[in-house]
Amino acid sequence: MSDYFLPVGVLQDGLEFPCRQILGANHRLGACVVSCPWSIFMFKPRAVKRRAMFAAGAVWGGFLFFVLPIPVRGQSDLVGRLIEKVSCEQNEAQSYVLYLPSDYVKEKAWPVIFCFDASARGRIPVERLQAAAEKYGYIVAGSLTSRNGPFAANVAASQAMIRDVSAHFSIDSRRVYTAGVSGGARVATSLALAGVAQGVIACAAGFPALPAGIPQRVPFVLFGTTGTEDFNWGELVRLDGELEERKAPHRIVVFNGGHEWASAALMTEAVEWLELQAMRTGTRPIDPEFVRMSYGARMKGVPLKPALERWRGLQSVAADFAGLGDVDPQMSTIKELGESQAVRDEFRAERALMGREQDLMDELAETAETSAGRKQRLVAELKKKRDRFEDSAERRMVRRAIAGFRMMARATASSSFDDHNYRKAIALLELANEFQPTQKSTWLDLARAYALLGESEHALDALARLVELGFDDYSRLDTDPALAQLRGDRRFPVAFPRKSSGAREAVLELPVLRVSASLASVQVRLFYLPSVESEIDRLSYVGVEDVIPGSAPAQAGLARGMEIMAIQRTRIRSLTISDLDRILAMPVKNEIILTVRNSRDEPERDLSVLIRQRSSSFGPERAGHELAE
Repeated sequence: MSDYFLPVGVLQDGLEFPCRQILGANHRLGACVVSCPWSIFMFKPRAVKRRAMFAAGAVWGGFLFFVLPIPVRGQSDLVGRLIEKVSCEQNEAQSYVLYLPSDYVKEKAWPVIFCFDASARGRIPVERLQAAAEKYGYIVAGSLTSRNGPFAANVAASQAMIRDVSAHFSIDSRRVYTAGVSGGARVATSLALAGVAQGVIACAAGFPALPAGIPQRVPFVLFGTTGTEDFNWGELVRLDGELEERKAPHRIVVFNGGHEWASAALMTEAVEWLELQAMRTGTRPIDPEFVRMSYGARMKGVPLKPALERWRGLQSVAADFAGLGDVDPQMSTIKELGESQAVRDEFRAERALMGREQDLMDELAETAETSAGRKQRLVAELKKKRDRFEDSAERRMVRRAIAGFRMMARATASSSFDDHNYRKAIALLELANEFQPTQKSTWLDLARAYALLGESEHALDALARLVELGFDDYSRLDTDPALAQLRGDRRFPVAFPRKSSGAREAVLELPVLRVSASLASVQVRLFYLPSVESEIDRLSYVGVEDVIPGSAPAQAGLARGMEIMAIQRTRIRSLTISDLDRILAMPVKNEIILTVRNSRDEPERDLSVLIRQRSSSFGPERAGHELAE
């Protein structure tokens, strides 16, 4: 195998520096090219049979992942410290945070944890896993691009990070793990369901929505965490029972907190649990002293009451240490507690509390569009319960219900914007604001909704509150089409001073996009979703402004006024501008498939735009989007 150097861009302490690693030369297997582990590619089955060099393989989202043994060296300057940003070799738009243990050497294969945050905050999980990674010898990587959003974008982010880490460092293919929080936890479990990982640390969420539900045979181990005030608390508690029924190795830990990553201490517990599971399956040698210490710590942590929690704790210990230690003394206690009236009563009370929580969320959603008096009474009642000084099951339930409603309100408001039902969006957002009046994205979307209804006074009031909260993205206010009518108001520039620049005054609507050589005859405008989840602009659809008669798109049936919902089968809803640019730059051979609709009341249909021979790809003819002249 011949060697060659490939650079990796690393950002450490605010400085860019090259990190050159030695990789094996590309292997060509029939129709595929494999240049690094966990690469995604198409292949011919006969080609794979000719090379028995794959250590592991998995398919996720229609993509194939493989791990290949690749030599690495020259990494002493990276070990024992957190690397703030590593740009992926083959896709610089993707990046991640990295930690290598101090004793990392290429001659040894190391377990790895790939982390996914719902808001692309990859540093948080890596920091919280750092102590455990150093103690037990793990590589940890946290994606800086994976976030709640389109499935395809998360596939791309996870593939890029896994491929890059595996290409440059020595990975134990038997001990690949994933971790995530909220939507990131669902990414983590999705990868494990596909066989990419052997274990998952799932914080504040569990499995993705599956048509047939959780499989009867879960092919990985799972350590789950949830806060007492996490709106997904009920989901994790129910998941505990479902996995118990399936005899799937798991542990669910409830801590005092909300919808968040587990603490560093709890993350260390998670890694220690993964170590224990590796000993049980034979992928790590059994360490009797580790087992003894772990068993003692776990038994010490089992509460004496309430009875239901003691029963669950003892069950968990017995399941985790079966085959590694003597758990027989606990079995009689587990049986006795399981049959006790106390456990039965507490279980019924827990389920009743879950039902009340859901009823309360439903009541809030219903109340949003009712009289002001009813809303005020309900809000006052819930705030009083939420703000009580003493902790109680009731207070925790109310806080979970309020948090769950706020998440549901933002999601429903997003759909209401898409359907032009701005009154409903306003009702939901205003009620959500009653419980958390400092959420900037909520105020921005209220301003947009009022502006679109022509209620300028309310819109300007919402924008004033937005600026009071520290919002300073004036360029966004200057280009948002929903706020176009407000920019003509004399109060708008006074309330929101623009930063001086040589740029001309922003147009009243978004700039026209001119789409590539193949689609240069088409002019479109971008329409955005309300920013209910984050400060990042996400698209709703692309509106067709004009099509040159006789052009290929026109011959395919594309016409002014249509709404483009997908390009090459990739849905536009929730994409960012960068996502759209990547789609527009994809190579194509014979045709471009556009999924369109004439109006919201009509079904979608596909149009096939034939590619002329002189064009081999489609995408923006230059970086960025051209302004209409």
